Amino acid sequence: MEGFDVFGSDSSSDDDSHHNNHSTGQSIVTLNAIAQSITLRDAPVLWEVIDSIELNGGKGLRATTNIAKGVEINRESPLVRCPNYYPAESEEKAIVMHKACVKQKFAQVKESNYQKLMSLFCHDMFCDKEGNTTEYGIYQTNSVKLSGRDSSSGGVFPVMCRMNHSCAANVRHEWNESIEKLFLFADRDIEEGEELYSNYGGFDVNYKTSERRDFLQRNFGFHCLCEKCHDFDDGLSSSSMTTRSK
Repeated sequence: MEGFDVFGSDSSSDDDSHHNNHSTGQSIVTLNAIAQSITLRDAPVLWEVIDSIELNGGKGLRATTNIAKGVEINRESPLVRCPNYYPAESEEKAIVMHKACVKQKFAQVKESNYQKLMSLFCHDMFCDKEGNTTEYGIYQTNSVKLSGRDSSSGGVFPVMCRMNHSCAANVRHEWNESIEKLFLFADRDIEEGEELYSNYGGFDVNYKTSERRDFLQRNFGFHCLCEKCHDFDDGLSSSSMTTRSK
């Protein structure tokens, strides 16, 4: 029987208007309290949740101190995990199976974690007919594809998914399958006050701007205008960069 990959995103996604937040409208203070409460290491918190400088109402992460290249910024366990590949007779049936799994996993989390999950951004394409956030939409919009022996699964990490995208990211993430935690590391020296960016597509230097943009548009629903892609566009402001709202 043929199998189908129903994975929503390698990290984060949205369209050009995706920063119209469909979450519960919590304050930055509350978001920071939620995020810090799930940091799973006894160390200074090196980041805070912000209204992103480059986005209209979207959230992001910002360094609260200078961070040297290679320093661990955060580690966390997923609040939910689901397979992203299902043996099925059709893609439609695989999606039905995936939705059932997501519903089951969300039902199993404790109430406090459920509220954290439902405060995350939900892409418009996954909202219900009234425009309300759905559990499936939260998973598809925010799930991170795991690696190693867990590469067929994805998870939702409330700190990781607050980060916006840049093709010239300053942060990298690594899944540690032995302890089942996602680690964030500084990929270069980061200055205090600088926004933290991850690379949703994991692009290497061989990808052309057009190829990166095509991938991000197809998989995450936005046209990238990050600093690296901005060089490709004469006269476009880098402040027009669009990534997933948080």
